[in-house]
Amino acid sequence: MTSATFRKLPLALLLLALATVFLFGGGRGHFNYLDATHDEVTSHHMMVALNLSPEHDFLGFYRLRLDDAGEPAHQPYNRFPVLGHALIKLATLPFPDDVSARLSAARMLMLAFFAAAAALAHLALCRLTSSRWAALAATLLSFSSYYALYYNDMVATEGVVGLFGLMLVLHGMAAFATEGRFGQLLAKTCAALLLDWHVYALLMPFALLGLAAAARRRDGLGFRRHLTLGAVALVFGSLVLAANFTREWAALGGETPVAELPSVRSMLHRTGIAPKHPLYWSVAEEQLGRIGAASVPYALSHFIIDGEPGSRGVTKTRIYVALGSVLSILTVLACLAQFLSPPRSRLPPLAALALSGPCWAVAVYYNSYTAFEGMFYVGIPLALFALLLPRLDRLLGGRIRCSVLAGVAAAPMFVLSSFLMARSTNPDPEYVAYVKAVTADVASIRKRVEGKTIFASEVNACSKGRSRTTNWYSLLTRQYYFTGSVFASYEHRHLADFVVGDQLEGARP
Repeated sequence: MTSATFRKLPLALLLLALATVFLFGGGRGHFNYLDATHDEVTSHHMMVALNLSPEHDFLGFYRLRLDDAGEPAHQPYNRFPVLGHALIKLATLPFPDDVSARLSAARMLMLAFFAAAAALAHLALCRLTSSRWAALAATLLSFSSYYALYYNDMVATEGVVGLFGLMLVLHGMAAFATEGRFGQLLAKTCAALLLDWHVYALLMPFALLGLAAAARRRDGLGFRRHLTLGAVALVFGSLVLAANFTREWAALGGETPVAELPSVRSMLHRTGIAPKHPLYWSVAEEQLGRIGAASVPYALSHFIIDGEPGSRGVTKTRIYVALGSVLSILTVLACLAQFLSPPRSRLPPLAALALSGPCWAVAVYYNSYTAFEGMFYVGIPLALFALLLPRLDRLLGGRIRCSVLAGVAAAPMFVLSSFLMARSTNPDPEYVAYVKAVTADVASIRKRVEGKTIFASEVNACSKGRSRTTNWYSLLTRQYYFTGSVFASYEHRHLADFVVGDQLEGARP
């Protein structure tokens, strides 16, 4: 094997491993995940995306309901940039009458974002470590975790779309740190902010630590550049958010005070600034458990996780809490080393990457509820693997290439993890067949009620002891399959053109 071929081999292994995520998973076109969050979030974002149309001035909303006066009113959802939902809409356009195909297309789009995020992480780490094999090992081991693989096809701009934006900016930071390409970093920051807000969790520590380090070194150029980066990110993100709120304000008649806009109130609630009720804040143990679970390939943790995929028991396993504690200490040490690093060091982007998950968890108070936010702790194993593997090679004096061994082992580990996760999310063929039947039934009802006012009662959908909560049936009906209908509340059910009863047998007048 020539040296040129050997240098290209890590990228080839990466792409082959990532291709397997498109092959596994038989339930892409149906709601059959074991936790309500995966399906509920998917349904919610699908609804917002499918409702984007000139008819509604491209307003993002998830339901049309009858208000107190009995008139149709939007329930907007404009906290996130519109581009992510527009791409979901674009992916589903070829399938206007096949709801299963639309869901499958949207999930394949999410997998494409997941694969692209991993590829960007690898390319960024190649610059930051000067070791393609260390970059390969760090990427595949980090992206093979429970959180990454379980939620990699959840249709949501706040999921893998946000992860892609995070890695896009990381790649810009790597180009800036190694080649001084500041304009590229600004451009990638703005592009990422058109998709999701998670990028702020990476920009904030990078800019603040960079400002502190530049001030300590009396580096005027470095100080100005980090200040400019923070200012551009804040201004551009504020403009995107202002455009969302302006569109929502106009759609609601132009009379609602800004502070009372539904998306504004939702945003304030989720950040804990103005909650309607006291929010549950996960104790440190649960967050440490998430860090630990996000740092172990699923093929290894498959036999450790306490509970089936989607359960919160994963964060209660003591081994994950202990591992998360150790990794947190290492992250703090890496950040202290970053502060003392010289100009043009490759360490600051890695330190910011490791801090991005904890920063987001602290900034968005509501994240203590949502298990899928665990995927954003991927920055910790990414940074630590990238830092430790090359140093281990040097420590051994080149006698054993740990980076090469880890990179070669990471590829089958990722493939096995992806396969096991796919098998775990489709455990019961009879149950999967049942879900497909429910999907077909609800889709047939949708054809009759689209464009009408309906009242949909909530029921439990059960099969062989496996219960889907009332919320599951509700999301199937109200937030996705019945898109295009106006929903009557219990008080206004007498105004409904159709009523969907307690059985999935169709609609009745």
